[in-house]
Amino acid sequence: MTQRAPGRPAFTPLTRFSLVAAPALLAVYGTVRLLSRSGVPGPGWTAGHLALFLGLALFGPVFAGLRRLAPAGSAVRRRVAAVSTVVALAGLAASLAQTAVDLVVGFRAADGAEMSELFGQVQSHAAVKLVVYSAGPLLFYVGLLALVGSLVTRRGPVTGWTLGAICLGTVVMGVSLDLLPAGSALFLLALAPLSRTGSAALPTPGGHPVDSPARTRT
Repeated sequence: MTQRAPGRPAFTPLTRFSLVAAPALLAVYGTVRLLSRSGVPGPGWTAGHLALFLGLALFGPVFAGLRRLAPAGSAVRRRVAAVSTVVALAGLAASLAQTAVDLVVGFRAADGAEMSELFGQVQSHAAVKLVVYSAGPLLFYVGLLALVGSLVTRRGPVTGWTLGAICLGTVVMGVSLDLLPAGSALFLLALAPLSRTGSAALPTPGGHPVDSPARTRT
């Protein structure tokens, strides 16, 4: 026998928007970066990094929304999803800090030489370099991969394809920043379909599907 609670959308409008807009804005940044002079302050630097900052910020609702999809009947997977979300948000904070520094330096510097000097001053602090430029941003990808991995089920909405596309996109972006548009496109292919996720039955420990409260709000 199947029990079903009155369904509500799994995601808020902001989460649905963010699932599409976040990776799309990363692709915009990557494209602007390719089309403008790298390491030189100007409209291209500012526009690209504004797109990057907004795109990263929208991953906050994405992480929160994905967390709600954790299977109701699996305590372990729900704990993994919770921890992964915290890790991803920590990485997101570091990435946002790095992008904010890039924007400030771009506004203050008159040319590429002054920009390099300002970046050198910021990164001369070991703690800042570690948290904002080295280990910190990596947590974004580690948390995202772990979170998506904890949500994969045969019935969806997060499937092996979703995880595979996220993994491939991460690898592609890790190879070269010039491949950011391609990696972001893979993120978009993985996340955009989730924006159409509605309330659905999830398995309970007893094997009977039931609408999970975790999927009815974000």
